Amino acid sequence: MRRVGASWYWSPMSPHHEAPRVSVVVRSYNRLPALIELLDLLLAQDHESFEIVVVEQTTEAQRAPADMAQLDELARDSRLRVLQFPPLGGPAARNTGVRHTRGDLLVFIDDDDLPVGSDWLRRHEANFADPKCLGVTGQFFEPNAAPYVNLERARRDVLSFNKLKWQRVFARTDQKKRVESLMGGNAAIPRTTLERFGLWDECTPIEDEPSLAFRINASKGADEYMLFDPDVKMIRRLDVPGGMAKRTMSGPFYAKRVFTFLHNIIGHYFPLRFVLLYPAYMYMCIYHVTQWICSDSIKHRTLVQRVGAVAGFYFVFFPLWAYMLAGWTVRRVVKGPQRHRPELSPRIGPATDELPIAASTRQLA
Repeated sequence: MRRVGASWYWSPMSPHHEAPRVSVVVRSYNRLPALIELLDLLLAQDHESFEIVVVEQTTEAQRAPADMAQLDELARDSRLRVLQFPPLGGPAARNTGVRHTRGDLLVFIDDDDLPVGSDWLRRHEANFADPKCLGVTGQFFEPNAAPYVNLERARRDVLSFNKLKWQRVFARTDQKKRVESLMGGNAAIPRTTLERFGLWDECTPIEDEPSLAFRINASKGADEYMLFDPDVKMIRRLDVPGGMAKRTMSGPFYAKRVFTFLHNIIGHYFPLRFVLLYPAYMYMCIYHVTQWICSDSIKHRTLVQRVGAVAGFYFVFFPLWAYMLAGWTVRRVVKGPQRHRPELSPRIGPATDELPIAASTRQLA
């Protein structure tokens, strides 16, 4: 472990270490105990050629010495690199991890999730025996989740988009099929797919996965596809403390995130649809915030809290939307359009594990 600029950077591999076939990208933020548990399982994978790249963003106050010591010990394994950054945001952290990988197949998992089985990487990799496969999402297993009310609908709509281009997930379903989208966890994507279609847009705080899917669907060949494979399983833990604490935010704050996604992502990739159906997008925001308060939020636990939160949100929604729209418009006029389609430069020559110092610390300057 060595100190680089304002961050720790673990890189135990020699400059001539052979590049792996598979790179696992892990995003971590303020969840060091969960990260350590995950890394134990990843390092135990029954696969002969892989590396793990961790984009670790834990703030100074959350770095317990015992956890840091355990992470330091794990990082002695030559297959593991831990890169320390300040908080980057979800898509930027994923993109940063990708740019530090060396493998031809990239597999994604976050610090609050766990792979199922020591053959998790091999199951992901097997899907790419067909070069027409552009990416795979595996099944999510949520221990306390209720079964889908309509299983047939879930099977039909898994990883698809509705008419307003909002992503339908249903990733707990059980049938293998070709799909329209990929998730950011339990996903495997060839490097060539990302070199060809770009990385994930960083101008949204939620729903960052669809931006890549929109570009793939617009440009892929007729015989190319994305896949949902329920035989590749991941435990999705929704009760791990730390992270972004998304489930503790208020209804209006969540509405702001939905607003940003709609205007920066949907409005960019489907501008005519977005303008013509603008009132529908407003009501879609109301629907999703209501659903979030009633189903996903841990800030609103009791029926009284949920009813009160929903009623309060409905009362402020239209003035709140007008305020957000005015702010978004001013920023657009002053700063210009948001940047989209971050690039992953094609690799030239053999992959190496020697990264320039500047690439590891450029956002710390």
